[in-house]
Amino acid sequence: MRRALGRLINSFGFEVQLHASGRECLDGTFIDRAACLIVDVSMPHMDGFELHALLEASSRSIPTVFISAHVGLGYRERASSVGAAAFLNKPCDESLLLDAIETALA
Repeated sequence: MRRALGRLINSFGFEVQLHASGRECLDGTFIDRAACLIVDVSMPHMDGFELHALLEASSRSIPTVFISAHVGLGYRERASSVGAAAFLNKPCDESLLLDAIETALA
């Protein structure tokens, strides 16, 4: 799913960097150049909300689009409460994803 999303976002004309976990994302050099993050709520070792909180705490506020396959667990409300640019359910509709990215970058 991660690779498919990456290919889709790349087809929109954006540079994409993929990471398998929040820790991998934090350890990479790309994070300092990122204009937008698209994070899954459920990731190994650190969920998307924890990654977002760590970035905020380190003064690296990056507009974030949260995605999740789990509906009805209050994730949409939680994403809104932490200032997410958008929250999308998987699988993501292409036009909604592009709209979410454009909103995050605006």
